[in-house]
Amino acid sequence: MTVPIDLARELLPRLGLLVNHAEATRLNDAIEQLLREHDNGVDVDTRLVELFSSVPEIQRYVANTLTDPHIPQKTPYEPLAGDRAGSSLQRYECPYGPHTTWFRTSLSQEIPLCAEHQIPLRLVPGR
Repeated sequence: MTVPIDLARELLPRLGLLVNHAEATRLNDAIEQLLREHDNGVDVDTRLVELFSSVPEIQRYVANTLTDPHIPQKTPYEPLAGDRAGSSLQRYECPYGPHTTWFRTSLSQEIPLCAEHQIPLRLVPGR
């Protein structure tokens, strides 16, 4: 793996916390497309860096991650033991692996399909 690829995979589940919903959706689609191209052997590092640099909030997140690698990387919400009601975020993933990760912030949102497999994402228990 390369640093931009690792950052892209780390960034996907955090997009909704860094930018507004429309921008998160746009970035999610663009990053997933570039990751699919990478999986097919295409060098996408330069395009990922350009994408990260195009949004100030993402550029800041990437810069902070690269300058202080000792900052623990956490998911948006880690419940306490026995805590079932804390966060409104529900995490969904592709049943075949971490191809697509998406966070549902409202019950009115429809659950999307995995971009790679075109099947509904599934709720990750305990999130």
